[in-house]
Amino acid sequence: MIDQSFSAKNFRKIYDLDRKNKGSIEVEYFPKAYNIRKKISRLKKFINWLSSKNSQISSLNLEARKDKANKIIEIRKKQYDTEVNEQLSSISKTVSVKGYNLPLTLLPQQVKNKDVYSIGNGVEELFVSMQIKNILNSLFNIKVNNRDLIISRLSALTKEISPKYIIRADVEKFYESINHKDLLEILHSSPKLSVPPRRVITQLIRKYQSLTGSDKGLPRGVGISAYLSELYMTIIDNKIKSLLDITYYERFVDDFIVVFCPSKEKNTGSYLQQIASIINERGLTLNNKTTEIDLFTQTNKNFEYLGYKFNLSASHCEIKMSSNKIKKIRSRIDISFDEYNKSYKHTPQKATKMILLRMKFITGNTRLYNSKSNAFVGIYFSNRFITDKSDLNGLDAYLLSKANNLKNQALRKRIIKLSFKKGFEDQVFRNFSFEELSKISKGWANV
Repeated sequence: MIDQSFSAKNFRKIYDLDRKNKGSIEVEYFPKAYNIRKKISRLKKFINWLSSKNSQISSLNLEARKDKANKIIEIRKKQYDTEVNEQLSSISKTVSVKGYNLPLTLLPQQVKNKDVYSIGNGVEELFVSMQIKNILNSLFNIKVNNRDLIISRLSALTKEISPKYIIRADVEKFYESINHKDLLEILHSSPKLSVPPRRVITQLIRKYQSLTGSDKGLPRGVGISAYLSELYMTIIDNKIKSLLDITYYERFVDDFIVVFCPSKEKNTGSYLQQIASIINERGLTLNNKTTEIDLFTQTNKNFEYLGYKFNLSASHCEIKMSSNKIKKIRSRIDISFDEYNKSYKHTPQKATKMILLRMKFITGNTRLYNSKSNAFVGIYFSNRFITDKSDLNGLDAYLLSKANNLKNQALRKRIIKLSFKKGFEDQVFRNFSFEELSKISKGWANV
């Protein structure tokens, strides 16, 4: 079983994994260690440089200089480990005190009309929350589902020639509806979860309760909430998977899809009722966006799920971009052109550079090297499963119409060369600095 303590040893595992994944913990919270590692890196480069000069330096002198550099590297490595371990030990002592809790606060700005919370940016909160996520993941086998994997499986399934009955639904106010009593009962009744993480989670829920005045809900914006919500939904997932005639079930947070292959036509009428009953038992409800697709008696239907639109018939499945995704891209184009028009009078060069950056980003693909997953993002990677590209043509036409209204003809010519369809088909890659990505996304925060 996983070691559940908030020890320096466990924190070092988190630290090392973050470094391996090119995270930012070292740079942001361990500046002394980071500077030592840079010195080690420079020494290694110096050794490589020496090796390239072997024809110009005597072998005796070369080996002596290499040996000296390697000895300094070993000293630096020990200094690095000491610096990291001492800071982690200090963090461990702080958070292992019995009264320690995560400092939950309500942020002043809502996101998509929903309250968002924070546990701060402190190094202690960072390591505690990451350790708790590791613990929950290990003990309860919690994994936040991958969008691409879900769509890949679903697209293959919908193309199979067989009578199907599909239900796509959302849970109404999911995070805000999770019952504290039921969630805490799961945590406190588990013999696997030790006291320290259980205490911190309980105090986090109590703090949320005091801020909201409600005995339901999890704080949006706090990473632990995603894991707690997955734990809460485990019973629901298992019950739905056990329903008669079910062939596929998948859930992404509060958004789920269920595929039945009915053995008899009369069975189809009760599917949604059974699912709603299971959801209601946990104090949750389905919203009014629920879609039922009956391919047992009907031939042509469509539904949208996780950014894609599925047009279904008895023997064919066509996949397009969802209407919400198209609307989102158009909104980002609109915002970019509006900001350009507002700022061009005062800072024409800056405005021109900014709109070009945004249009290059939105029509192409890039790699987020500063993210923990080094994720690929962009017009292709966000839409890789589409089989109908007509929406890309529509976006190109929309961008062209906006560009044609520009008075700056040089800028217009540069923008009309950009294409969503080309960015998708040719998987066009463009590189952006961290600073550029921050500026690009700043105006799109709530879109």
